[in-house]
Amino acid sequence: MSVESCRTFFERTQRDPALELQVRALTDPGELIALGRRHGYAFDLQDIAVASSLPDEDGNGPRPIPRQAATERGDGGVTTVGHYELDLTGIAQLAPILAELPQLTIKPPTVDLDAYQASFREDDLAWTSMSPADPGFGRRLEEVMAADSGREDGRRGFHLVNLDQHLDHPLYEGYFAAKTRLVAALEQVFGPEVRFSGSLWYPPFAYRLWHTNETQPGWRMYLLDMDDTVGPDDMRTFFRYMNPQTKQIVTLQDRPKMLRFFKVEQASDRLLWHCIVNGAERNRWAFGFVVPDDWRSRLPEEAAQALTGLSTEAVRTR
Repeated sequence: MSVESCRTFFERTQRDPALELQVRALTDPGELIALGRRHGYAFDLQDIAVASSLPDEDGNGPRPIPRQAATERGDGGVTTVGHYELDLTGIAQLAPILAELPQLTIKPPTVDLDAYQASFREDDLAWTSMSPADPGFGRRLEEVMAADSGREDGRRGFHLVNLDQHLDHPLYEGYFAAKTRLVAALEQVFGPEVRFSGSLWYPPFAYRLWHTNETQPGWRMYLLDMDDTVGPDDMRTFFRYMNPQTKQIVTLQDRPKMLRFFKVEQASDRLLWHCIVNGAERNRWAFGFVVPDDWRSRLPEEAAQALTGLSTEAVRTR
């Protein structure tokens, strides 16, 4: 393998718009290695780590990719609490987003579903009903985090499937092409800052335990889909978060073909604790994106008018 090959590939991604677009569709280093191989560059994880730390010809370090962007906090202590939602069906300007869902909502045959089912824990699922403000929450969090030490079968808090860690199956090429087209479609709406942050399949009775994503601050957008309809009173598949100011628990119904927006903060008094549960026989897919802070002003008028949610913005915290 070669650090120089990796570095050359990094530099090419910054000169080649088509390749740079593909890079913004990646979320896992394994995908980066595979993309480099397609273009004739051979490198491995260690090469990526070294090449990411080397300066370029201008003295700047090559941008590590895939990356999680940090956002500077220059808001004078103002935070954004809440969420926004948008049902995509019927919004003509966002039709290109919907068009890619059939290629994105895959079930890779390389996934060991027996191992997935064996890792289910009823007590962990029950923990999603405990508030992060509860006195016993911290002890349970430490227990879950300690259980990850030395594990090779994935992290305990992720009872789900990361699609971007499954590359060697016949569905991947079409899936990756759809991811790239989707980034291009979203770029037309939000600009070149938009990029994938995660591609997750929640099989029946999947969950993502309480977490904050505090090391990856900024606005997130999730594109959701399912292989079943959801009735108005069906709350078995949901996104749940705690308002850091009021400690109120908010549980949101997940529905097919929708977008959800929320902001991740870093300050300890503004952490957005949240969890996800698919407590039904259906399959749920969630495709995450980093979007710019002014994403609402960039929405097409029809979409902006259809936006719903709960906002308690401009809450001053100091």
